[in-house]
Amino acid sequence: MRTGWRKVAHRALELSGLIGPLHRAQERRLAQADVEAFDDGRPLPPAELRVLVGGAADPKWFSHSGRADAERFMDLARRHGSPFESGLSVWDLGCGCGRIARWTAPVVLNGGGAFRGTDINPRLVEWCAAHLPGSYRRNPLKPPSDLAPESIEVIYAYSVLTHLREGVARAWLAEMARVLKPGGLAMVTFHDEDYARAWGPPEAQAQIAPDGYFVLNDALEGSNYMSSWTTRQGFRALLPAQLEVCEIRPGQLDAPVQAIAVLRRRTV
Repeated sequence: MRTGWRKVAHRALELSGLIGPLHRAQERRLAQADVEAFDDGRPLPPAELRVLVGGAADPKWFSHSGRADAERFMDLARRHGSPFESGLSVWDLGCGCGRIARWTAPVVLNGGGAFRGTDINPRLVEWCAAHLPGSYRRNPLKPPSDLAPESIEVIYAYSVLTHLREGVARAWLAEMARVLKPGGLAMVTFHDEDYARAWGPPEAQAQIAPDGYFVLNDALEGSNYMSSWTTRQGFRALLPAQLEVCEIRPGQLDAPVQAIAVLRRRTV
């Protein structure tokens, strides 16, 4: 935990805007790290893009974690009656450079469905559009998206709310409700109390509260620099009336896997 002058100096960098260049320089250093070559048979983004979405250049981690998260989403969708391979329209909100889409898009498209990925970083969606199946476009930091109302059947968003302030997080949940067809499914990850206890920094462990929404490193919203934390009870309080909770799986204590909320757009 930062204390004394270090905390004051850090906040001064955030308020001045100087934290941005420093954070980007750190990302460049991470991208230059020596990593073992790895090939999973699918297009792999360059190290600098892998760092932007995951904070690490390791291609093996990028592949294995992406596949595991893709399978987690697909299993949940199947469990709740919306299998990816059944011709559905699927939106990957915050697709980054395709860590998960590399695995989900082919399943959706091979099943006759439509796949769209969006992200706030144009470099990431440009790479996806050039190398992965599906449609990829930039989305703004704050809604609305360019999707038509009630046009999507399944949405998944991995570690999107975890980098937003509370007002913007609420707005994106409302946007999901707007674009989902009645009965449609949204799967959203967040940093809950279990994830904070097992994997969070001391500040998150100390300040996460039952009804609260805690932001650590309050600058560079939408980037990995900022992290947001809320309990499962607090997450429920963020939801618009149109979304009902099917289930919430707590963050894992034995592996750094975020909590996942499975939500359904109400039919009335």
